[in-house]
Amino acid sequence: MPDFFVTPCGRANCNHNPPTIVCKSVTNSNTFGLCDDPPPSTNPAYIQHYNQNDWIAEVNNPLAFEVTFKAIDNCVEVLRLNDELECRCDGFLHYNNTLIFVELKDRNSNGWLSKGRDQLTITIEKFSENHNIINYIFREAYVCNKQRPLAITGINTEIQKFKDDTANILNNSGLLLKADRNIHL
Repeated sequence: MPDFFVTPCGRANCNHNPPTIVCKSVTNSNTFGLCDDPPPSTNPAYIQHYNQNDWIAEVNNPLAFEVTFKAIDNCVEVLRLNDELECRCDGFLHYNNTLIFVELKDRNSNGWLSKGRDQLTITIEKFSENHNIINYIFREAYVCNKQRPLAITGINTEIQKFKDDTANILNNSGLLLKADRNIHL
């Protein structure tokens, strides 16, 4: 049973060494970026404050909340029934019991939005199986693509699928999916 909050994860092939690689960062900066190394990286996604050219997503935090970014992909081991690794989103932002799940993309190819939606849905489902979701506010989820900052084609279909899927998982009205590089807290 994976714990999405614990660090380091304790896996034999843990990606938390050297110490410069962290899967959990805390900041209260008004603006910061979320980055992910290009595939086939084994490093988790991370917060960055300085080089905006590297940012896949920009997080705007005007009230200076203490925000934790917790990496999931390459950090939290989520397995299928056949013990193969499940697709996961890159991580989530956590502040004041609020969770915002994030998938980071740097692609110009087709299908990135649908793939990101699937990764978010699977991650939220696995999170809800392993944590008491009543303790959290699920506000929305983001697929952020550096090369395609705004999705136009097919966005309404993906938004509705995500809302329906997360409504079943969370036993509520579902989450809003946003395809945007700018995350506003």
